[in-house]
Amino acid sequence: MLCHMKRPWIAAIIVATIFIVFRIITAQNSDLANFSPVAALVFCGAAFWKTNKWMLPTALVVWLISSPIANLIQGYPLHSSTLVTLLGFASVAAIGMLSVGKSAGKLVFGTLVGATSFYIITNTASFIGNPIYAKTLEGYLQCMWSGLPSYTPTYTFFRNSLIGNGLGTCLFLAIMNVPSIKKATNFNLIRQTA
Repeated sequence: MLCHMKRPWIAAIIVATIFIVFRIITAQNSDLANFSPVAALVFCGAAFWKTNKWMLPTALVVWLISSPIANLIQGYPLHSSTLVTLLGFASVAAIGMLSVGKSAGKLVFGTLVGATSFYIITNTASFIGNPIYAKTLEGYLQCMWSGLPSYTPTYTFFRNSLIGNGLGTCLFLAIMNVPSIKKATNFNLIRQTA
């Protein structure tokens, strides 16, 4: 039987604060471009939806607060393809919902699958929408791997996304297992069934 949470919002506030700070700090270093744990938070929010309904909305709040700040720091437009980003997050959430009750290792793996899905969706949209890319297989591979000349190669964004989201899931699980947070929220890594 699932435990009822006493104060699930406590973890949501703590997680949101830590993840927003993490996102802003990494945005200030060009070597850490896309080193963002937001997809990990969306994944974990979906994976633990039945035990903490606050986490998935918290992930969206983290994204809504941190993305404009990160975009300003990095010199990108504020809108930055919102609908495509939401579609990418929807795929991450769907993968998270398939990961309910999984072990920590499987949750980290699921996050990496979700981050890969997000990367493929958002970069495919970039390929379709950017007239600079040749609309050929070679142009698509360029979009997915090297990107546009004179810009940071796109594979670095993918690599940083995998690292940031893998670490983000580990951070989420560590925060949720702090004894005082675990007790306040009745968080259990694996769902208990009757």
